[in-house]
Amino acid sequence: MVVVRPEVASEHWHLSSDGRAAAEALAARDCWASVVRVYASPEPKATATAQRICARNALPLSLEAGLREVERPFVEGDYRAQAESYLRGEALPGWEPREAATVRIRDAIDAILKAHSEAEVAVVSHGLALSLFLARLLDLDGEATAGLWRGIAFPDHAIVDPGTRALVQPFSR
Repeated sequence: MVVVRPEVASEHWHLSSDGRAAAEALAARDCWASVVRVYASPEPKATATAQRICARNALPLSLEAGLREVERPFVEGDYRAQAESYLRGEALPGWEPREAATVRIRDAIDAILKAHSEAEVAVVSHGLALSLFLARLLDLDGEATAGLWRGIAFPDHAIVDPGTRALVQPFSR
């Protein structure tokens, strides 16, 4: 659902026309009614998705650098296999260390939740980053983390109760 250009770093990729339509469909879901603010990764894919959610639901948007995707090089060949290896815990050359990415996304989400302790907020980020966050939250092993990532529809949403840190609704695929 993105425009993949090998000569452009993935953090600069944009949504394709299919990706924009999918983001519009995500924005039309009824899960945004109680949300008071949307926080998004500054990467164009997430920002464009969040902008559609905010426009459709009259919500304010804030960008948060800690929500960016796992840093990695362009992947020649089977991206899915490499991503799953990473999520299982394999260190891949040029990929952000898994623990560093997990701490970064957790710290970003914790800061957002601290600022909105009594309100519902939404986080628009990326598949690998959110899978790492949820894996830590739910104490998943590497295989379960890879399975969680495989279940994301792109774009998709899951609901986490910030008080109990429980997954209320898994990704909808």
